[in-house]
Amino acid sequence: MKSYDPQKDNRWKTPRNSGVMWSLISIFALVILLFLWKQFPGNETSPDDLVVYCAAGIRLPVEETAKAFEKEFGVNITLDYDSSGALEGKLQLDRDNNKTRADLYVPADVSFAQRAKDKMLTAESIPLASFRLVLASSPKEELSFSTLDEFLALKVPFSICNVAAGVGKKTKETLEKLGKWEAFESAKKTTSPRVTDAAAAIATSDAVQAGFVWDTTARQFGLKIHELPELEKVRSRISVNLTSSSTKPAQALLFARYLAAPQKGQSHFSKHHFSGVPGDAWEKSPELTVYCGGLNRDAVYQTLRDFEKREGCKIIEHFNGCGSLVANIKTVGQNESSTTMPDAFFTCDASYMTKVDDLFGEAKDVSGTDVVMLVRKGNPMGLRTLTDLVREDVSLGTTDPKASTLGDLSWQLLEKAGVAETIKDNDSWEVTTPTAHELILQMEAHPKLDVTLVYLANCQNLTKGKFETVPIDDPLAKATQNIAIAKGSKFPQLSARLIDAITSTTSRERFLKAGFDWKASGSSKR
Repeated sequence: MKSYDPQKDNRWKTPRNSGVMWSLISIFALVILLFLWKQFPGNETSPDDLVVYCAAGIRLPVEETAKAFEKEFGVNITLDYDSSGALEGKLQLDRDNNKTRADLYVPADVSFAQRAKDKMLTAESIPLASFRLVLASSPKEELSFSTLDEFLALKVPFSICNVAAGVGKKTKETLEKLGKWEAFESAKKTTSPRVTDAAAAIATSDAVQAGFVWDTTARQFGLKIHELPELEKVRSRISVNLTSSSTKPAQALLFARYLAAPQKGQSHFSKHHFSGVPGDAWEKSPELTVYCGGLNRDAVYQTLRDFEKREGCKIIEHFNGCGSLVANIKTVGQNESSTTMPDAFFTCDASYMTKVDDLFGEAKDVSGTDVVMLVRKGNPMGLRTLTDLVREDVSLGTTDPKASTLGDLSWQLLEKAGVAETIKDNDSWEVTTPTAHELILQMEAHPKLDVTLVYLANCQNLTKGKFETVPIDDPLAKATQNIAIAKGSKFPQLSARLIDAITSTTSRERFLKAGFDWKASGSSKR
């Protein structure tokens, strides 16, 4: 056998074979590097990265805000630009294909946002800004006209955007109301897919000299805006909307709040000539203070916890009798520099909201419940009406009328029935407590207490077989729970979304389970 001497074997010294060898080594090394790179967590896509579907006409402020957000929080934001309608179609297609791609949707008009919400493609919505519909032209054309009819008479080539774009939809709606749509539709030179395409064509092409665009887009492209009386009040409102398919709602809503915050995104919208909105004060993890009647605790508690997790915020709730809550609100309301005013107030009865309505916005009804007589099983004392409570052998318990809505309503009912003074005089009124929960505990602990006045919703978790309720036939025996946002809240938008959560379908089931009637109208489907 011939021995192998590598020193004498020149096959491995040829340039060709040397190149093959080094190629194999390089490939092997690259495979190892790729393997190690994938094991290094810093190189993986962050779970906080976001995808935003954004209408083309809103690109500049959203893009600048996204860059600032990326720098501040170390996340990547992918912006997908198109017409509002095309982006809505992408949302629909994503859902049909069970894909989770976009986290936020920013169309050029709230009509698209509402349609997406109606289709259950989006959930929470936050106002961002607004802009005007204008008729703009190329400065080099030196066109002069002061009405839409005068413009048509000039017979210049102009563009109208496709109705899939927000500006196209708004243009058609506006011209239809003016009875001029057919005339402009038949006279147009071209249809542009997006507002930026229309503006670019007007600025650079002789084939199109004018068109209907947003005032912000016209300024971005250096177009001449013609102030026409017919378009003076035609505005489009913009919102950012969380998609229903997003798997990272807290992170997406963080960026949405960043877009809307005066100290953050609103400065970029203002820079590009958008009219801003009074957004919430910027805090990465905002804290909401909520005053809530103790009656509502069991029904609302889990909704508050879910909202905290979804929004990435903290809720500091104070459950107490509404009398005590109102007294505290009035105290802090007198101090203009006070920071302890609640952001929202959720009452046990709407009558308490009227006591502080100068400090709160419009209230929304949520639920209702009745005041009833709680008696022992079988009703051994034979109590049927409030007038039966004057008997000397009957011991009655109520909550404190100064601290509790229930106590106040109870004694209003006794006054109306003409038995309040008699009950006080014959000492049959033996127990008073701050809350209904404590009152029921008293009845469970003391067999001599015959009857208490409580809410029907308080009776859902009573020991079975020990008690029953007797209805009170009086309109006054019905309490409505409503909620409102403080006029001075730093977080009115966040508070409004909390109210949406409390009046949602999921919350409705919790209130019904807790023994309440449901009164909220137009509940969200969350």
